[in-house]
Amino acid sequence: MKKLEGTNGLIRMPEGEGQERGDLYTTAVYSEDLGTYLLAADSANRTVREALSEQSTVDLPTLWSALKLIRTAGAAVPAELEEKLASASMTPTQQDVGAEIAALWFWIDIGRMQGWSAIAAKSFGGEALVRLGAIDVNSIAEKPYLLWRLFDSYSALQKAKPSQLERALKNVDSRKLPGDYESTLDFQAALEVRATLGKDLVVPNDAREHIVRLLDSNQVHDDALIASMLRSLELLNAQTEAQRLVKDRIAPRVDQTTGLIRSSTLAKGSVHGTYLAARLLDTNFPEVTSERTRDELERVLKAPGTDLITQLKALVALKRSGPSSWGSYGSIIEQGRAALPAAVTFANLSGYIDLVDVLVQLEPNARLARLETFDADPGVEHLLSGALMALSNSMYFSNSEEVRSMFPAVQSALPQLIGSSRGKGLNYFRALTAMTNASRSGLGSNDFDKAAEELRTLKGCKEFPSLYRMEPDKASPCSLSISAAMIAVPGAYDFGENK
Repeated sequence: MKKLEGTNGLIRMPEGEGQERGDLYTTAVYSEDLGTYLLAADSANRTVREALSEQSTVDLPTLWSALKLIRTAGAAVPAELEEKLASASMTPTQQDVGAEIAALWFWIDIGRMQGWSAIAAKSFGGEALVRLGAIDVNSIAEKPYLLWRLFDSYSALQKAKPSQLERALKNVDSRKLPGDYESTLDFQAALEVRATLGKDLVVPNDAREHIVRLLDSNQVHDDALIASMLRSLELLNAQTEAQRLVKDRIAPRVDQTTGLIRSSTLAKGSVHGTYLAARLLDTNFPEVTSERTRDELERVLKAPGTDLITQLKALVALKRSGPSSWGSYGSIIEQGRAALPAAVTFANLSGYIDLVDVLVQLEPNARLARLETFDADPGVEHLLSGALMALSNSMYFSNSEEVRSMFPAVQSALPQLIGSSRGKGLNYFRALTAMTNASRSGLGSNDFDKAAEELRTLKGCKEFPSLYRMEPDKASPCSLSISAAMIAVPGAYDFGENK
């Protein structure tokens, strides 16, 4: 697994190796810069449908990305996206002010793009406004980008801005040229303030040349920062340079199959990949970590704007990597405990599982919620996925015994679902993890043995013989996500095997 260490010390996802497919978020970030390189409307509609169907859970940035791409391309909103938007819920209040502003901005911008139609029934504006009003402007007075996002959120809601926010924005300056993450975003924010409020702003004479030089040097690899610099060039009336950079740096990364843009950071590892490796390797995890790994995990834990799930995953990985410093982040665990819902329905099921699955590794005595039953037709993909998710994670509900008897139609379909890996997709793997918790499935020891034998046909790939791949083709890459999920499947791993 050491071979998967990325340039930032975190673990890369092997399923991304040689990746030709682009992703929604990267494309959405650049969508307004792409011009003729953007997907045509019909292609955008199809690509969003396919991308959403491949994901078992869809977070707020992904929903924002899908809608942003659809709107920029002038495409019709697909039913799959409308359905996910209708069932989406606002992210719980974040303790970190940067994370709170980011979560609210994504949610509000979705409403702005939708004209509030998809979420009008959720008292959306009132709840968002209350949370915006609770933000202490003085705490971000020296953070122009957060001030700007807060201002833009009020503008999207068409509500009056607090007077102290207006005063703070008038003190924003652009003397510090882009050089790191914060200064890049802050410089863009200063230019946004100048353009929107007509603020008199002194911009260094070499600002345009400085940004172009940075981008031409290929020293900037984060897509959010590249997009921010392109936006700054636009605000500096340097559209010609920006268009050239898009042609030189962004257009070559367009995936010709999907029309989406490949991320520029594939050489980097991710918190999610590192977390999955920690789950797989358990006590052996410190052997594949380095000082750089631990430093990067702590940087993520301290970075403003990091969402709660990512913080919790980083904390689990830091804890399992060895140092005692993980104990100084108890406030993050408290935020996780506070975010747990009192009850779980189909609407918040995936979010609850995402949270509790990570949280219990840091707080084994975390309060578990009760699952309310829902109708699950095995012939309806998203309902089948939800039922399998609930069965797989029955131990995470206060009524776990009751959950194991839920969804009789899905349980009856389990023997067929686990019968063969051929052409089953993600629900095949979900069914494998659900079978030991499905008390009404009728599965016996022979079924378990056959399932383990079939699963072994997906085991192993180049350099990683004990990991699993999603496709029968032995040349296809292994998947950390699938491999970690298979820990719960009887016979998936031999005792003592180095995962």
